[in-house]
Amino acid sequence: MNKPPASAVFTLRDLNRQPAKVLDAVRKFGSAEIRTRSGEVFTVAAKAGGKVRSREFPNFEARWKKLRELGLVPPPRTDDERINRIIAGEL
Repeated sequence: MNKPPASAVFTLRDLNRQPAKVLDAVRKFGSAEIRTRSGEVFTVAAKAGGKVRSREFPNFEARWKKLRELGLVPPPRTDDERINRIIAGEL
């Protein structure tokens, strides 16, 4: 006997309070059902060919190089303490 593919069923409250759990089920099973109190049933499915974002850090050296080429002159290191105090709201 062939079993039907497993699926996940959630309530609208689950979608509101635990969206990561719902999305994990969609990733695992391909879709998930959301049921409302009035009896409506919605299906959430992953879009085919969706682009997955990379979790790599951007190339900061290339960014700094481009900013320097555009004329950015970073403040001297002697101003670091003053800048830190401004950020902390002490000035």
